[in-house]
Amino acid sequence: MAPMLAYADTRGLDDSRPAFTDVILQGIAPGGGLYVPERIPVLPNGWVEAWRALSYPARALAVLELFEVDLDVGALARATVEAYSPARFDHPRVAPLVPVAAGRHVLELWHGPTCAFKDMALQLKPLLFAEAVRAKRAAGVDTGEYLILVATSGDTGKAALEGYRDREFVRIAVLYPKDGVSELQELMMVTQEGANVAVFGIRGDFDDAQAAVKAAFTDEAFAARLAERGLHMTSANSINFGRVLPQVVYYASAYADLVAARTIEAGEPVDFCVPTGNFGNILAGYYARAMGVPIARLICASNENNVLADFLATGVYDLTARHLVQTPSPSMDILVSSNLERLLYAAAGTAVGGGFDAGRAATAVRGWMDDLRENRRFEVDSATKAHIREVFTGDWVTNEDTLATIGEVCREHRYLMDPHTAVAWRVADRLAEDRPVVIVSTAHWAKFGPDVYRALAGPDAVTEGRRAVELMHAVLDLAPEQHIPAPLVDIETRAVRFTEVIGRDPASVEAAVEGALGRSAS
Repeated sequence: MAPMLAYADTRGLDDSRPAFTDVILQGIAPGGGLYVPERIPVLPNGWVEAWRALSYPARALAVLELFEVDLDVGALARATVEAYSPARFDHPRVAPLVPVAAGRHVLELWHGPTCAFKDMALQLKPLLFAEAVRAKRAAGVDTGEYLILVATSGDTGKAALEGYRDREFVRIAVLYPKDGVSELQELMMVTQEGANVAVFGIRGDFDDAQAAVKAAFTDEAFAARLAERGLHMTSANSINFGRVLPQVVYYASAYADLVAARTIEAGEPVDFCVPTGNFGNILAGYYARAMGVPIARLICASNENNVLADFLATGVYDLTARHLVQTPSPSMDILVSSNLERLLYAAAGTAVGGGFDAGRAATAVRGWMDDLRENRRFEVDSATKAHIREVFTGDWVTNEDTLATIGEVCREHRYLMDPHTAVAWRVADRLAEDRPVVIVSTAHWAKFGPDVYRALAGPDAVTEGRRAVELMHAVLDLAPEQHIPAPLVDIETRAVRFTEVIGRDPASVEAAVEGALGRSAS
């Protein structure tokens, strides 16, 4: 029997080679590195034809089994069926592929309970997390309970809160930039129900929130205080590979659906264009490609915070002269893209010679991450850059172009999209080659009603969240399938539970979290 798939630390500081259950519980490697699978499994011959008859839960189960997730297959099957059930997703295909224009399909990933693509992972991950705890306890390992600490640029926070609310073994605290999310994104978080949840605005941007979370993970004194409460710390952000793995599924699923619709023949390559902030979504596409999904290119679409587009063009990741820009696509308002580290590890290890050199990869990543921390920039070597450029390309879109794209696509194709999807559509238009492009749509347009309304009614048209949505339905006579999703219908009438705004420094964050833990225990 082949050994179970093990995981490596991108910085080479943890040589324990943990299995998936250890990785999903621990979240991040000691020293700040990210866990990655030591090898990428390959889809079997004939998988495309076989997947035609599979439901989305069955497709997800197939990927989990290929990655040798060390849980009972019955438990995995129950988890995938529950995660992607009609009670949680309002479309029977879960992640439908919608033809919008010639050569353009939109992969709608927002049919879950929080109307954003984060549900694709964060409906499944809590179930896998709970199964991992049960498996450890059955083996005699006292796991205690877990504090899940989350930084969000808008959508991850609500999806994590919804996925983990009132679940056993966990408490969850979410940090979001107080002035850096949409009105509805904030309302969805601060009205969150559940006895085990806490939400804090911070005086800063997403990068500040993410930095505070990473600092908390490496603060031994904070960990010791949590241990006194019987708590271990872990993450629901995509720094946890348990977030990334479920996202691999929808790339393979979309490809199978293209073949089933006779849009392409099996084996014919396609491009995916992904609106990208923290790099986890597009990274999942990279793993899908490595598994054998015929993806020609992964097109990285950025907004005015275009550090990734510049990096892909130059091989230099430079924050020295950058300041975060607020845009109509706030979930992409990020400058420090954590999951890029996983791509750097893969590229550095394969860039020279045959096979994979884990030692070279870890040494390179440690150097680049040290440079980023100390100098706010790093530059990859030419071989690593060339490997990345074989797969990735990218471009960026201004705020004005983002809104213009929403209006154009609505008028020309009667399809309404949110600002993040609009960024991807515009970049795909610029970089398209002679093959189909799948636009990865990451959120329902109604979550960004005021900006979408301005895109349609003109830049001077100003209105608030729900009113903007109502006006668009009245003025545009929107199709039934473009209704307001149920999770947003009564959002403005729900009671606000969380109003605390805290500093962005790690000490303030840790104090606030400990205070919330004390209140929940009383």
